[in-house]
Amino acid sequence: MKRKNNQSTWLLRLVRVLREPTIHFFAIAAAILLTHRLIAGHPRIIVISPALKADLVRRYQDQLSRPPTRAEVDTYMQLWKRDEALYREALREGIDRVDPTVRNILIGKMRDRALFQTATPEPSEADIRQYFEQHRDLFDVPFIYEHEYVVFPKNEPNADKKCAGYERKLKAGATPAVLGLRSVAATVNRERIEQEFGPEMADRIVHLPVGQWQPLENQTLLFLVRMIRIQGGLPPPEVLRERLVSSWKATMEQKATERVTQSIVDRYRFQESSQ
Repeated sequence: MKRKNNQSTWLLRLVRVLREPTIHFFAIAAAILLTHRLIAGHPRIIVISPALKADLVRRYQDQLSRPPTRAEVDTYMQLWKRDEALYREALREGIDRVDPTVRNILIGKMRDRALFQTATPEPSEADIRQYFEQHRDLFDVPFIYEHEYVVFPKNEPNADKKCAGYERKLKAGATPAVLGLRSVAATVNRERIEQEFGPEMADRIVHLPVGQWQPLENQTLLFLVRMIRIQGGLPPPEVLRERLVSSWKATMEQKATERVTQSIVDRYRFQESSQ
């Protein structure tokens, strides 16, 4: 009788323990872990299916540009197993989350995927014209004027005749150095020319034909000026169009990437914690 009473008491205690919510929690957790282990397998077991191995060997063959030997395949698979194990262990340890370099690489990869998911169309002529109007400053480079000049003060005797004589010789192919003249060369923008000679003189200089010595003057000086080269402005039409199309596509790709990226961000909720 006493033994039956002990068994009854033990069963009652067991029933009370099994009714505890904490026991229920741990039982459910254990069941989940067991189910995951049965479905997904051991977290440190890497399954190499025939399809996976065939795909890896195919990639290796593409790298070699020839069929690999059996020894090469065995070596390659050993290296792959090593790298795969290191990769998975890195994920287990959260290196992809805590290492800034790895984090930035993954972010960049996601941006690349976002770009590859979008197809950039060819721009129409209206698209190109509108883009040019909105971004003209990107293509219309300020002019730079490379020029050379010789100065003759008007108050010197026979300044006009001397200037005319040197003009003929320079136009015939002589150089200022050969003629014993001191010339000044400059590569500057129009603003700098205006500071040097004044607006009226600057306007005449920037419109000089390239390669020809031309006489100019102001109130006190006579000049012989040669425009060597003019750089800047818009490129030739065919070059300009090519740049416009390339820049337009890059802008469209950036906008498309931003849209896809934002759609990914919108899937997440961010909450600030006080702890």
